Amino acid sequence: MNADLQRDRFAAAASRLFGAIGDAALARLEALAQWVEVRRSQFLFHEGDACDGVYVVASGRVRVVRGNGVVAEVWPGETVGEMSFFTHQPRSASVVAARDTLLIKFPNDAFDHVIALHPELMRQLLRVQFARLQQRKRDSQEAIDVAVIALGDDVPLRDFTTRLATATSAIGETLLLDADIVDQRIGVPGIARVPENDPNDARVVGWLNEQEPLHRFIIHEADRGISEWTERCIRQADRVVLVANANGDASLHAVEALLEDSTRVGAPRRMLVLLHQDDRLPHDTLQWLKNRRVDEHHHVRIHNSDDYARLARFLAGRAIGLVLGGGGARGFAHIGVLRALRDARIPIDMVGGTSMGASMAAQWALGWSPKRMLEENRRVWVKLRPQKDYTLPLVSILGAKIAAKCTRLMYGDTQIEDLWLRFFCVSSDLSRAHAVVHDSGSLLTALTASASVAGITPPVLMDGRLHVDGAFLNNVPADIMRERGCGRVIASEVTVEEDEAFVSDRVPTPWELVRNKFRIRKKAAVKFPSIVEIMVRASMLASSRQQDDAVKSADLVFHPPINRFGLLEFEAIEKLEQCGYEDAREQIEKWRVAGSLQ
Repeated sequence: MNADLQRDRFAAAASRLFGAIGDAALARLEALAQWVEVRRSQFLFHEGDACDGVYVVASGRVRVVRGNGVVAEVWPGETVGEMSFFTHQPRSASVVAARDTLLIKFPNDAFDHVIALHPELMRQLLRVQFARLQQRKRDSQEAIDVAVIALGDDVPLRDFTTRLATATSAIGETLLLDADIVDQRIGVPGIARVPENDPNDARVVGWLNEQEPLHRFIIHEADRGISEWTERCIRQADRVVLVANANGDASLHAVEALLEDSTRVGAPRRMLVLLHQDDRLPHDTLQWLKNRRVDEHHHVRIHNSDDYARLARFLAGRAIGLVLGGGGARGFAHIGVLRALRDARIPIDMVGGTSMGASMAAQWALGWSPKRMLEENRRVWVKLRPQKDYTLPLVSILGAKIAAKCTRLMYGDTQIEDLWLRFFCVSSDLSRAHAVVHDSGSLLTALTASASVAGITPPVLMDGRLHVDGAFLNNVPADIMRERGCGRVIASEVTVEEDEAFVSDRVPTPWELVRNKFRIRKKAAVKFPSIVEIMVRASMLASSRQQDDAVKSADLVFHPPINRFGLLEFEAIEKLEQCGYEDAREQIEKWRVAGSLQ
């Protein structure tokens, strides 16, 4: 770094650190300061180390790490290591570079010396740092650096990054860079591709870091294959997006060897994007996932702007997740909720659910429209009626043959990884007594497990363990959706606090129940729930308290007024859908007026 540039950077850093500062104090600070460069993933110091001074980030970014978690990020103009300096204690946390970073170090004795000569600097330091802390609390819109790497020559890379930049621009200021653009902006041909040990490297790093305060997103389009620029893109990245043609070669590509171990603390989140030419359901996604470590994967139709918008929301931490609760036939109200959300142009980026809610969520993730959902569910539940397949009650009241046929008709051999949207559902593991989240593997098996009410339908054997309805342990898994990184969580629950179907003057005799079943002598029917209804209701009561806690994780909650419908009233599918739609439409308008949808 040349002397003039170094002096300018020091003055800027000192100003951000202390505010207004006199020439004499500035000169003393500069004379005692040391410049320190750390590369991405390199540690500045470790927890337990002796304090050797106070650092100021001049450019770049570092992360404060305690144990296995990141507790803070430190940006240009902010200090790191000052607590140990003031307390005279060993370092209480480790600090690692989040990208190539330039810092100014004030050794212990140097800092003491300057403060002794200029005590006003301590007051200014505390005042500026406190103001910056308050501002950081108000503004969490920090820059996100995205490295986009093509896996194969059949990826339309520039088309993809341009469309992605258009989508992220709807969220915040976006800068799209490749090596040639950086050369042009800095004004030196070839500078973007200089190696790390080149004198011009610091100039490139500094320029890139200077863009962060000016933009919400910086998209770095890597070269095709391994190059100095590609390596630089990865070092700068908070997110690494691997883009591939869904029908291309799924084997590991040479450029992937550059990626650091994603399990390391502070490693950039890794996303796989598979590009599709049309609306046909994806297939063989597992071939892409089995040999590479990614944090998430997404299917994107190459000319579908909504898919790019979904990707942008995930990158920004603003994805919208929808969870649908179980409730027997009442779950058909979820179809109306989905229709209302679609009409209101509220996008859904990830879906999850339990029992009947899991089925509705899966159908949405398959790309089915509300109309198709009505048609398919009417065909299964009203015409084929698996809920009427009674059997000898040794393991369950209902048999599995017709139900298996119905689910096979609807879902076939679809794998969860092949769904258009990210999806999960919940079942209950009988042996370990805890909820199991299914987000990979056979969709049919996961949905069957999530909806297998103990005693009514046979449990599902998975990995040697018996699974039953997830409603026993987590009927509306909004908490799980929140844990998966969605910025906003919407829930729809179709359970009722007080179900009139379970209110009666007396318990009828067995003969009255038989007569009620077959309407012998055409006497008035006895109003009393069936054994199936009782067991379904009991399964939901088992997790009622947990459900209340889980729903608190949601930002917005739909409660369709479905009290008048029975748990097994499958023939009322159209009425339930309309009920869910009308209530959701009204609720959405209330939220819009209240500003809750911002």
